[in-house]
Amino acid sequence: RAARWVIRARVAKQEAANREKQQEEDNIALAQAQGSMMGCACCYDEFPINRMVHCNEKQWFCIGCARQNAETVVGMSRYELKCMSMDGCSAGFCAGQRALFIDPKLAAALERIEDEAVLRMAAITNLETCPSCPYAAEYPPVEENKEFRCQNPDCLLVSCRLCRQDTHIPKTCQEAAHDSGISARRQIEEAMSAALIRKCNKCQTPFVKIEGCNRMTCPQPGCHNVQCYVCSQSCAYNHFDDERRGGRAGNCPLFDSLEERHQAEVRRAEEEARRKVMAENPAVDPRLLQFRMSKKAVKVDRRRQNELDRRRQNELDRRRHEEALAAALHASGLC
Repeated sequence: RAARWVIRARVAKQEAANREKQQEEDNIALAQAQGSMMGCACCYDEFPINRMVHCNEKQWFCIGCARQNAETVVGMSRYELKCMSMDGCSAGFCAGQRALFIDPKLAAALERIEDEAVLRMAAITNLETCPSCPYAAEYPPVEENKEFRCQNPDCLLVSCRLCRQDTHIPKTCQEAAHDSGISARRQIEEAMSAALIRKCNKCQTPFVKIEGCNRMTCPQPGCHNVQCYVCSQSCAYNHFDDERRGGRAGNCPLFDSLEERHQAEVRRAEEEARRKVMAENPAVDPRLLQFRMSKKAVKVDRRRQNELDRRRQNELDRRRHEEALAAALHASGLC
């Protein structure tokens, strides 16, 4: 039943999009027939007049360009929407025209930025603002009260007035930043560990490959699903690049360097997790998020790598010997 609802929703969404597209095509055809197409002073393309807006000096723009300009203004933390023409016009847009190209979310952002600007220009002594919303209030000196308690019902954040992060009192900002760094480092470590783990497509049992080929069989009793270690798809031997087993060149490799694959996957997971963590915790010292192996660990890893290389070479030599023997027997007519 849930699947049917999902399918119906997708069909309804697609039908609505098709209707909207057809209505727009009909609107353009009607405007062309009536001669009511106009050129946008920004992108210079032509649009029906009912898809245009104008500044207070009657410079006309398409709704798409006007909306993109508003988004750019918000991105620059500004709120004044000025004419976009290249002839020096600096007129604004009236409320009726703004309503045609600004959605509620964009309007709220512009209003918030304007409120913040007004408060800055007011130069109120000891004015404190919430780091999460536009709420502001007069507060005593920060030496007397280091916490800001937002009274906005939709926010209610309690923050530190020094670092403007979530409150960490009685810890200092430095202590909180260090703790945050440890937590962020743990997130990266968990992402690196998860990069080595695969899950069975059938029963979701996690497993880690130690050695062997990339055709993996689930160890869970009663399951024994077979899947590819490279792309995690359920498969047979013909999924791989071994032509002797029905595969094709260019498919997922049946044999490759497990060490190199794991190193690349762990490195990629580390980089992605570090970018995410730094975006969420810009105050964290980047040095806390660096991972370096000790000299002893490097030596152990090198010995392990050498042993894996030796095993890999022995396996390659064995396979070549078997292939050469099979070819010799075939040539001699013994098989």
